[in-house]
Amino acid sequence: MSEKQSNEALEKLNRGIEESRQMVQQQTMGLAQDFFADSVEQMKGQIQESRATLEDLPDQVPGGQDEAFQMLFQELMDSYSAVEEALEEAKQNVANLDTESLVKQGEVEATDAARREARERGVDLTQVEPTGSGGRITVVDVVEFAESQQGDGEKEIQASDAARRKAEELGLDLSEIEGTGSNAMITVKDVTDLAESAANQATETAQGAAEGVQQAAGQAAESVDGAVQQATDAVGNGEVKATNAAQRKAEELGVDLSQIEGSGAGGLITIRDVVKG
Repeated sequence: MSEKQSNEALEKLNRGIEESRQMVQQQTMGLAQDFFADSVEQMKGQIQESRATLEDLPDQVPGGQDEAFQMLFQELMDSYSAVEEALEEAKQNVANLDTESLVKQGEVEATDAARREARERGVDLTQVEPTGSGGRITVVDVVEFAESQQGDGEKEIQASDAARRKAEELGLDLSEIEGTGSNAMITVKDVTDLAESAANQATETAQGAAEGVQQAAGQAAESVDGAVQQATDAVGNGEVKATNAAQRKAEELGVDLSQIEGSGAGGLITIRDVVKG
């Protein structure tokens, strides 16, 4: 066998080995996705059974119809729904993974630090030009690529379909939410966490306003009490209650107001009482 034939046979063997390796990787990824989907369905089934068991709890325990119990019970039921949504979201995310791209990224020569940086920034390593020794991608390569992509235009918001629906339902702006999912993807939990935070802030603001109103009302009540006490003291000290006009008229006519019975509100002496007197 000639050297040329030997090289061709060796090259063909290498291609066959590479194709077999890629096929095994693809099959492994598919099996992992199927296993994850089955596991999610099992967990969802367990959650649904637990929720069904508890649905009649308010009718079975004393005080089950009380408002406080009902609020806690509803929170429990909502938590079951939230877990189900999160599981379904995770299932869809795994099912939609680009396994071919993941396999290719696994074949890319890159440092461990560069791979971590790429995951955090959502960078496809196959798109990054390596500058490290031996053609390896470094952290600097990943950072520079990510920054150049951001400079090309506004980055599209990465959010799951369930997160988008929940944000629309709650009237929240996805651009204001920081994603904690894979590749910084916004999840349902991120949306609900922001909604709960906003609700807590609104509650604190309302409580502060209520305290302010109560304080103002208390001050007003004190002022009224003071005025009433002053009026009571004036009567107790024998001071005559008369309008300013009545006092001037009495002085003008030389009339003793203490001898006049007031016909006004609370025995107030009016100018008419002075003239009559």
